[in-house]
Amino acid sequence: MAPSAQSPKVAGQATRHPALAMLRGALAAALVVGVNAAAVSTVAVGLEGLWGALLGMLIVIVFSGAGLVALHLSRRASPTAQLGIAMASYTGRIAIFGGLLALALSSETLAQHVNLTVLGVCALVVVMGWMAGEIWAWSRLRVPIYDLDGEVTA
Repeated sequence: MAPSAQSPKVAGQATRHPALAMLRGALAAALVVGVNAAAVSTVAVGLEGLWGALLGMLIVIVFSGAGLVALHLSRRASPTAQLGIAMASYTGRIAIFGGLLALALSSETLAQHVNLTVLGVCALVVVMGWMAGEIWAWSRLRVPIYDLDGEVTA
């Protein structure tokens, strides 16, 4: 039985956009972990805990997602250029995160409305969920171990 043209999943077909597949898996896991952490934080600390948990989850999703989006956008670049883009993306995200963290820690208004301890703990928990989802998604990708487009010379 030949596969139909409408069937997106064909046995042996390589994953077309692996970074987006990893983003979907990581985002789903991060949202599940983050919503649960927000619920626990709200019960334990109150409204400040909820805001801290939601802000921690948002920070992780934005910064980690930006890296996978950068990899997706550079998918047609050479491997050397793609490595450079990934490293520049990582360095830029860390610099921006450090600046925002310094700004947040010096802000009295933020400290009044957000529990910073909950923010940090929830961010760590969501990062672990994000990584688990990304690893899970990566383990299910169909990435060929050889170049399918190359001409065979024997």
